[in-house]
Amino acid sequence: MLADGIQAAFTAGAVAELGRAGVRWNAAWGAGLGAQVAVLAALGESEEAGRRWRRQAQSGCPLLQSRIATARERLGTNEAVLVLPDPFRADGWLDSEALDEHLAPERADLPGRLRAAGASAHVALADLGTGSLGWFALAPAGPAEAGALLAAAATFAAGWGARRVGTDAGELLLLGGVGVVPTDAPPGVAAGPCDLVCGFPVPALARPGVAGTMLETVQRRDECLAAARVATWGGAPRLLAPTADAYRRWAARDNAELGVEWPLPSERNGELTGTLVEFGAAVARAALESGR
Repeated sequence: MLADGIQAAFTAGAVAELGRAGVRWNAAWGAGLGAQVAVLAALGESEEAGRRWRRQAQSGCPLLQSRIATARERLGTNEAVLVLPDPFRADGWLDSEALDEHLAPERADLPGRLRAAGASAHVALADLGTGSLGWFALAPAGPAEAGALLAAAATFAAGWGARRVGTDAGELLLLGGVGVVPTDAPPGVAAGPCDLVCGFPVPALARPGVAGTMLETVQRRDECLAAARVATWGGAPRLLAPTADAYRRWAARDNAELGVEWPLPSERNGELTGTLVEFGAAVARAALESGR
């Protein structure tokens, strides 16, 4: 399950629909906020992923609130105060407290719950200290370390900032997101039947409306990198990802343009969040009906 930020809503909808159809997973690999969806799938709670993101949609997607918006709320309605980010100290655009709250249910004794479910879960991370990319196993880690690794995996460049995580090897500075997915496919892709669920188009789709701002270009770059790497993975996994044709059919609009309307990870929009969940479910239903 690969997705950053709001794009995880698509993967949640797809995985929940597969779960309702009786699909179960005994091993999962995840990148970005899609790592949480992967963990829920491994725990046998795929439908909970869909419920979580539907609640985000109903409440206006508080998960993706910016640090500035949070600071303004704490300061009250005093319009005389101007809140600006410090680019030399801020580690991300989004509020990390909102992410920790969102991940709290999974962070509680995650290794024990995975062992009880007879499942394994790995997350993609970049170790910024050593300069390496890799898949980190959650079950062998202690409860606190596993929860910290999951939170680190959810972070992505220009979204939530990197995390310092204490491990047996010492303190690591880790960054997640789909942009750090290793070039080599996870072992499970070649081991047998598997589902590859991406919250972005594979291969990458043209986005003529991308602006030149840091937030958009960094997130778009990571999306392109992940799509290029995933496209080279062998093993013939069942790919569930947004496509222009599927989106046009689902939206029932001839002018529905995925490259224009598909959100970048840090976009905050409750209505759009709900749309992504339902579209992900529709893509999964189509795959099940076609026997793929």
